[in-house]
Amino acid sequence: MTLTIPRHPVSFFRLFWKMGGWIVIILTVLMLIATLISQLSLNLAKRFETEGREATAVVVEKYFTESTDSDGDRTVTYWLGLEFTTQVGEAISVKRTAGSSEYNRAEVGGEFDLLYLESEPETTELTEGSHRTGAKVGQIIALVFGLIWLGLLWLIGGWAVAAVRARRFGVREEATVTEVRRMRVRVNNRPRYRLIWTDSRGREGKSLMRKGRDLDGYRAGDTVEIYQGVKRAWWVGDVGERPEFSQ
Repeated sequence: MTLTIPRHPVSFFRLFWKMGGWIVIILTVLMLIATLISQLSLNLAKRFETEGREATAVVVEKYFTESTDSDGDRTVTYWLGLEFTTQVGEAISVKRTAGSSEYNRAEVGGEFDLLYLESEPETTELTEGSHRTGAKVGQIIALVFGLIWLGLLWLIGGWAVAAVRARRFGVREEATVTEVRRMRVRVNNRPRYRLIWTDSRGREGKSLMRKGRDLDGYRAGDTVEIYQGVKRAWWVGDVGERPEFSQ
C-alpha cells in the first residue's frame, strides 16, 4: 500500500529521530558510560596511591573463557586465582581478570607481586598504576564519543531545522517521481528505500530512508508534493503538511 501523507506537521523531535537522531541518543549513553567508568577507575587509582599495600601472591589457578557475539567476533577473558597474606596477617583469596601479558607470565604455584587496598584487601591491582591508565583511556574514549556526538547533533539538528523551515516558509510545489531507490543501508536485515524525484527546475530530490512497504504504489512519473528549502527540497510525506494544508 502507499504511504499515508501526514496531515499535520511532523514535530521537530520526530524529524530529528527519523533523520538519525537515535544515533545521537546512543552516543549520549555511551559517552556517559565511558565517563562513569573513567571516573570510577580514577577514584580507585587515587585510593591505591594513598592506601595501596604490596603483597606477594601465590597463583593457585589460571584459566580463560571465550565468548562469541552475533557477528562471530571472539572475545577471550583471562582469569587468575590468587592467594596472599596482608601485612596484618589476614589471608585473602581472590579470583580476578587479568591482561594477556599478566596471564602469560603467571604460573600455577608461582608467585605474583600485586597491590591491595588496606581497607578492602579483596580489591587488587596486578600492575601498579593500571587503574590510572584505565581512567585515562576512559577519558579519551569519552572525549572521542563527545566530539562525534557534537558533530552529529549539529548535522542532524541542522537537517531537522531546515526541514521545519522549508515546511513553514518554503514554496509548496509538485515534483515528478523518477524512481524508488534501494539503499545499501539495512535495518533488522531489511533494506531501506528513498523516493527520488525531479522538481520543476530539474533538480533531483530524495526522501528520508523508509521501509519498502512505505513506498509501495509509487512509480516513475507519479506526482508528489514537496516544500522547497534553502539548500534542498523536502517531501510532504516526510515533513507533513503546513497548517493551512492540513485541514
